[in-house]
Amino acid sequence: MAIDTADAFDDSRLSAVERENQSRWKLTWPELKLLFIASTGFFIDAYDLFNINLVVVILNYVVNGKLSGTIANAPLQGGVLKAAANIGCVVGQVLFGLAGDVFGRKAVYGIEMMVTTLATILIISGPLSLGTGLFTYITVFRTLMGIGIGGDYPMSASVVADRANLRRRGTMVTFIFAMQGWGAFIGGIIFIILMAIYKKGVGEHHHTGQLNSLWRIYTGLIIIPGVITIVQRMLMPESTRMKGVQAAREDPTLITRGQVIGVHLDSNGEKVVEVAEKKSGDEGSNASVDKAAEAPATGGGLAATRAAKAAAWREARDYFSEWRHLKILIGTTMSWFLLDIIFYGISLNQSIFISALGLANSKDPWEFLWQQGVANIIIAIGGFLPGYYFTLFTIEYLGRKKIQIMGLVMNAIIFAVMAGKYAALKKNPSGLIACFIFLQFFFNFGANATTFVIPAEVFPTRVRGFSHGVSAASGKCGAIIASLAVSIMSTNVGPQNVLWLFCGIAIVAIPFTFLIPETMGRDADVIDLQERQEAARYAGERI
Repeated sequence: MAIDTADAFDDSRLSAVERENQSRWKLTWPELKLLFIASTGFFIDAYDLFNINLVVVILNYVVNGKLSGTIANAPLQGGVLKAAANIGCVVGQVLFGLAGDVFGRKAVYGIEMMVTTLATILIISGPLSLGTGLFTYITVFRTLMGIGIGGDYPMSASVVADRANLRRRGTMVTFIFAMQGWGAFIGGIIFIILMAIYKKGVGEHHHTGQLNSLWRIYTGLIIIPGVITIVQRMLMPESTRMKGVQAAREDPTLITRGQVIGVHLDSNGEKVVEVAEKKSGDEGSNASVDKAAEAPATGGGLAATRAAKAAAWREARDYFSEWRHLKILIGTTMSWFLLDIIFYGISLNQSIFISALGLANSKDPWEFLWQQGVANIIIAIGGFLPGYYFTLFTIEYLGRKKIQIMGLVMNAIIFAVMAGKYAALKKNPSGLIACFIFLQFFFNFGANATTFVIPAEVFPTRVRGFSHGVSAASGKCGAIIASLAVSIMSTNVGPQNVLWLFCGIAIVAIPFTFLIPETMGRDADVIDLQERQEAARYAGERI
């Protein structure tokens, strides 16, 4: 019998986010609050990840006196410094993703932002007296910062996906990821504002030492929203679906009875209804389900809790021991890995390509940095933001796979145009900017958005954090390769050949998308519950 959930939610104000009978576009206050808490983290993450593109140029001039995005006396010409945050991301994504599945989102959410904020404070505290050692100092603490940023990927994706109803789950997950675009854009605006403030000292009086304070202010401003976000995340309650996972771990019979909180099958194992916890004192059709959900917590005691935690550690291993699940993980990891090689290969080395093609070639320090900042803003507002919002407004109509494949095809075409017409673009800055804008547009109205959304939807709640974390970590491995290799390759084989390579990688990424099922309207928890019930029946028949 279907269970009415209209009044069935507990004291959590955010629990209203989980109700199904809502308009796709009419957001409630709890949903807005959820999106604010999760998306602010991504704004901060993007600001921290992409500001290094401009900070490296400043550091190279402050320490070495050279106007270039390539640092000759830093490991791999500064590639390690650029890659540092992504190296940390790999650790943070797997670590926090797994911890969120094992201990619950509430126990972990907020810690990743603490790590990011602490690391940012340490980065801007680096003494200039270290000379070239400042590159190493910043690299170390950007790695720590990356651990926090990385943790935000699976945690924010899981927190939103756990709560969102199916009709607009993709929209909500895309919304938080779209804050990457705002982070890059606002970061560029802040850089330009700071450059304008420092124009008299740096541009007119040539006090280039003032750039040392500029990059510290530019990097450190993000600490303020970081602290606010930490407080909000620590106060966030657990989702109904995650409570159901925890209850089922303590009492596995809830699975065979189809009485897992958050998802439920009727007596025929077909019709899906939502099961939620009732408010204290409520009576009615949910009473038996509530008692079943509460029984493990009251009857199992500490031993049951320990057993549940031990089971949680094994769940990801057992889940992916089946090919039907593993092939999906291969699809999400490899498509994200290949995508991030080309996405970060361009994004983290944008200053190199912009300079190589003649868009920023002034010999004056202030003018050179201003040109770099303006180019980054134009690309962000022209390509980043529109691309994200095209995905946001079409994802529930076109589906995830179509958008991902379309984006990769268009990326391959644009890279081919940029490589084939390299000489002409070098003489035509407006054409170059147009190519960069369309490239970023189809990154974000394409695979850069969907590789984030799909792992949050295609895997069930009990392994969602780990699966999203592993997928994201695979992507960051691609970003690391791009960070370390592109600056070297652009010097040794030339930017044109690098662009041809990116075209080939975009094409290779397409087949991996076909390993992934379309997630639009797909409830992975329902599918998982059915599979576990079938496995339990099969085990019973064998006995």
